[in-house]
Amino acid sequence: MEEKYFYIEPETARALLSQMKEMKAAKRGIDKHAYLIDEYAVLTASKIKLRNVTTRDDDLAYFDELIKTLMDLKEQGIGVVPILGYCVEPDSENGNGYIIQSRAKGAELYDDSVMKEFYVGKPHLAYLSSDTDAKEYVISRTNLISRAPQTHFDKFINDIIVLLNNDILIDFNGKSNFFYDDTEGFQFIDLDSHTDYKYGLAENKMDGKEIAAYYGFTPCHYALGTKVLPGLALDENAISRIGDEKLLQLAMDNKTIYEKCKTALLNNGIPEEQLCNSLAILKLFGR
Repeated sequence: MEEKYFYIEPETARALLSQMKEMKAAKRGIDKHAYLIDEYAVLTASKIKLRNVTTRDDDLAYFDELIKTLMDLKEQGIGVVPILGYCVEPDSENGNGYIIQSRAKGAELYDDSVMKEFYVGKPHLAYLSSDTDAKEYVISRTNLISRAPQTHFDKFINDIIVLLNNDILIDFNGKSNFFYDDTEGFQFIDLDSHTDYKYGLAENKMDGKEIAAYYGFTPCHYALGTKVLPGLALDENAISRIGDEKLLQLAMDNKTIYEKCKTALLNNGIPEEQLCNSLAILKLFGR
């Protein structure tokens, strides 16, 4: 394998790769498995040579640039989980190999493997599984996020804007792509591609504030009828099984999160008019 380690010693990286081969994956995505070892996460990957699913990056120049940008942003205080290095089979078509990164603090914003029981788009998450009680999880996790300080929400919106303005693609399609820690705040994982503008596939650069106006409500639960991420809307029949009392608590906590997201967007300079436009197509649970 060809190795490229930017921010980790080669001996440490090789030891992690040796250790993970004796382990069972702790988490998985569509094309990655994650092995958690101390402060590191080792990912098995089959598409290291692809950026944003389809863009070829055979010499990995874009990937290398992205890795350096993420570390620069991390050092500036942006809540990214940096990639420390990787190794890849040079003759594999799409890039089979391993990615080593720092381990995110805390836990997933909402664990999609648990929450899929309530999502309208559940069939698309069939590859995920969990033994966690979904009913208890959605109540306790939503309440925890609702109690996060306003400063954490403010920084979350700021970080979205900074990442997009640096042409780094954020995958809002899974809430497991975000972590929350009561000290660190919100963190972004699965950052392995630039926006299409970077690759010459789009004429206009993304406006970070405009995108944030629509996706800055990610810490909230969506309701059926939302035109933003409809697959993550809560299925009314499934969520009703938690009972009326807990449904009321969930709605109240979700409303608190909504208010904090809205305040954070305003605090980051998103105009009221833009917020009205986004809320016209967003539908949030309990609102």
